[in-house]
Amino acid sequence: MSKAQSIIEQFYQEEQARLSDEATFSPLDISISSADMALISTIAKRFNKDRSLLAREALSQALQDMFSALEPAERKMLAKESDELASSIAVEMAEDLGLPKLEVSGTNWVTQDKNCVKAERKAEKEKSKFKGAPSQAASFTEIEEEPITEAALETTEDVIIESPAIESTDEQEGDVIAEEESSTEMESTQNHESIFA
Repeated sequence: MSKAQSIIEQFYQEEQARLSDEATFSPLDISISSADMALISTIAKRFNKDRSLLAREALSQALQDMFSALEPAERKMLAKESDELASSIAVEMAEDLGLPKLEVSGTNWVTQDKNCVKAERKAEKEKSKFKGAPSQAASFTEIEEEPITEAALETTEDVIIESPAIESTDEQEGDVIAEEESSTEMESTQNHESIFA
């Protein structure tokens, strides 16, 4: 078989897989808002996708998110019920199509429930790890926010007064500022005198 023939054979296999996969889909007639339809159409056009496929994928993801939000006991019960119903729908479709059996496509809800339980346990472990961390962070902030006492201020003032380098720098800055002010006053006086003269 040449490469071209193997490509065509692959196309037939992909088509058969798609058709058998689509055979397990149940039709659903829904009405959505024009704004939602506009967004679906815009995204589908942008990525060169079929609107129906995009809407199907969006609905599937939304259902998974909703399922994850259910209470654990209810989620487990609904998962089992949904998987049983999906199997019975697949059996009915297989009979309608004259096939011995159809595989259920989509999400296995019992497996999805188990994944949710794992994720919840992991989140609880992470949360318990972080419970120890805030108490440590609080002790650091308590140290940083310790109020300054008068004794600490007196010690700081003693250090500043005893430091000769700081005193001479302050005196020099004061002298420089005083000289600048006197020269500025003289210049402004001279400028005013020359204007009125």
